[in-house]
Amino acid sequence: MATKEITNLYISNKMKKLLKTFLNQKNIEIKKADGIYFYDSKGKKYTDLTGGYTGHAILGWGNKEIQRAIYNQAKKYCHIDYKFFSDPNRERLANLLLAKSKHLNKFFLVGSSGAEACEAAMKMSYQYFYEKGYKNKKYFISRKQSYHGCTTHALSLGDRPNLSFYNKILSKNCFKINEHNKYRYKKNNENDEEYSERSAKELEKKILSIGPEKICAFVGETIAGGLIGDVPPSKNYWKKIRKICNKYNIHLILDEVWCGTGTSGKIFCFDWDNIAPDFVFISKTLAAGYGALSAVITHNKITDLISKKSGQIFYSNTHQGHSLSVAAALSVQKIIHKNEFLKNVNKKGSFLRNTLTSELSGNDFFYNVRGRGLRNSLEYNTDNNQKFGNFIKKEMLNKKIFIDAKWHRVAFPLALNISHKELEQNLNIFLETFKKIQKKWPLLKKESINTPTF
Repeated sequence: MATKEITNLYISNKMKKLLKTFLNQKNIEIKKADGIYFYDSKGKKYTDLTGGYTGHAILGWGNKEIQRAIYNQAKKYCHIDYKFFSDPNRERLANLLLAKSKHLNKFFLVGSSGAEACEAAMKMSYQYFYEKGYKNKKYFISRKQSYHGCTTHALSLGDRPNLSFYNKILSKNCFKINEHNKYRYKKNNENDEEYSERSAKELEKKILSIGPEKICAFVGETIAGGLIGDVPPSKNYWKKIRKICNKYNIHLILDEVWCGTGTSGKIFCFDWDNIAPDFVFISKTLAAGYGALSAVITHNKITDLISKKSGQIFYSNTHQGHSLSVAAALSVQKIIHKNEFLKNVNKKGSFLRNTLTSELSGNDFFYNVRGRGLRNSLEYNTDNNQKFGNFIKKEMLNKKIFIDAKWHRVAFPLALNISHKELEQNLNIFLETFKKIQKKWPLLKKESINTPTF
């Protein structure tokens, strides 16, 4: 497709009343979405390999079963207040999400976004210690190159360079240790276990420097998410972190907004690591874009104390446990919770990683492929990674395929129900494009290539 045709896909923002995130960017008008495909205003078909660009569309679009559940719920009521009215679907969703959990048994619906869930988990951790009598516990530790959302407390935990101008108004009770990324920081003379030990000791050193009596929790993404690009922890990392948190009476809060509810090939990503957090929060994958819903999952040790003391979790908002979104999430999770479904997620994830590795391992720009289930990233190494990412994204768009390429990686947050045939066909197109760009890259006029906005 010619560049002029691509430009014509966009709607001018001139004289529009709606403010968009990127004020000067022209957005593509989508008329319809079905499966893993978008259809623009002219009826042209595009393949989406980004899960809706934020990884939320883990079952694609147009699922009749989920749509039926939403319609049936809308005939009853769209939302009733979480604090005062009982919606049976909320309990059903809780039971389903916790059915196979050995340690977590309490499910708290929060709102619509991962940032809200992050803040709710932090506040529940603080409230627990406060009501237990540890009133000096008010600090949190997180990791560099993490992202937990854009609200104040969530952003205080994160480390997003393009939002650093907010630093002066962020909370001062959050501290960071280095990112956990064996591809960047494992030493040549270390094995995975030794790197995990060194990473855990860094946390312990930070705890001791602040004072364990002052710290509520350590917060981390179970696998390093979008900023780093789907890096799983090295061997026994989370077991060692769990042990340190226990030692110093500190909560472990895991962020599975990106990698939760089956996307990793298990219901909870931390199940791969054989540990249990004190809190885990989920959001974008919970209702898969058919609704907007987030939750914090914990255990009765936390909630029993709060029940005996104040008798109230001091967190609420208007659309907490939104009934229409809960109905959507329940239908989504019934699909994902089938054993055969998760087996197929793992098969397709292995196929993706093996194919990319075998086809690109000899390529000068290839660094590695990593991930779990169908949360995967390919890291490249060029003389200008940001421009390379933007260029390959545009080249794939010319072929009517959306990919998430920026910074140093291409992320593949695919719909979990993508067929093997669809996966194979699109991987072949991507590989062909990657190889062609690599060959002609030295001759390209890179000053004409834009860097990504976000």
